[in-house]
Amino acid sequence: MKNTTHWFVYMLECQNGSFYTGSTDDLIRRFEEHRKGTGKSKYTRSFKPVGVAQCWELAGTRGKAMKIERLVQGMNRSMKNEIVAFPERLAGVALETYGDDFGIVPYVFDPSGHVLERERDITRYVPGFDEWKIRNPYLEEMLSLLDENKKLKRNKLTLLLNEKRSEIICRYAFSIPTIDIIEEIAGYSPLVEIGAGSGYWAMCLGDAGADIIAYDKRPPDEEIPWDYREGNQWFDDTWSHVHEGDESMAGRCPERTLFICWPPIHDTMAVNALRCYREAGGKTVVFIGSTGASADDEFFRELEKLRMIRSIRLWSWPGSDERMLVYDLTHPWRSKKNKKFATESRSHRDTEKIFNKYLIVPPFVSPYLLTLCF
Repeated sequence: MKNTTHWFVYMLECQNGSFYTGSTDDLIRRFEEHRKGTGKSKYTRSFKPVGVAQCWELAGTRGKAMKIERLVQGMNRSMKNEIVAFPERLAGVALETYGDDFGIVPYVFDPSGHVLERERDITRYVPGFDEWKIRNPYLEEMLSLLDENKKLKRNKLTLLLNEKRSEIICRYAFSIPTIDIIEEIAGYSPLVEIGAGSGYWAMCLGDAGADIIAYDKRPPDEEIPWDYREGNQWFDDTWSHVHEGDESMAGRCPERTLFICWPPIHDTMAVNALRCYREAGGKTVVFIGSTGASADDEFFRELEKLRMIRSIRLWSWPGSDERMLVYDLTHPWRSKKNKKFATESRSHRDTEKIFNKYLIVPPFVSPYLLTLCF
């Protein structure tokens, strides 16, 4: 017998890249109806769902579930991207809108059996045919290491990777590039990278067709003797050409997308680059990293003022919750307080005002924090 005291609100990603929002008390049945085109929705018969973008569970009646469904349907694409990336925010928006959060909690649902986003890490990565369109010895080494140790239990495998992490990072980069992330970033070309380190990401992006200029305050080289006070603390050599230049170089390239990948923790480099870039009229920022393990608090406070337009979790080292976040500097979120609305039906603009209040950068705190940085 079905338990109709609990309902679900779900968002499907469709073939045309759009989101479809619905509600049900039986997720498996409803998803199969959408997938086979046997349900009542004409939209998903025209644009087949390719996966579940996000899902929430709530306690109550069908009417309450439909209220949340309409609330999500009334959001613009940027808002929907936000709650897909950070599903816990929907409860706050519902509370502000209706005076009740209906006990909404994010619900893990993956009918396809694919890896859930929150469980993404390199140990679960399966490369596709497109993966080898670019040079990527970092990924090759990781996959080879995993294959050699595939009989290990997950806890022992994670321990092994943690032991080798610093050694491998020093050869390549902090984040492991995969073709989906590389092509996503390449779509924002031309790019200027600040704090490029070994230039590994710049090499991958260049191979994918991106126009990228890479800068680092201390580009790695092979000069001997090496001076630890002046040299790069993480990398000995480069994979592509890295120009010598500090964060001010971001302000000289406002026509390019600013790319920052794992800036040093507790360091002002990232926030200075962002400010220089914004003051020069820059329009788009792509950031890869994790709150609490990269950059400083001021950088993340600056990001809170910007409109996030994309969020993707990377296939990272185990235990590292790192994301690629894309921000639009041309339409920053407004910080003024929003009034509370009592009516259920409200305009798209009203919903956006309420959503504004809950736009914050969440704490991507890794179970273990990096204590060293380049």
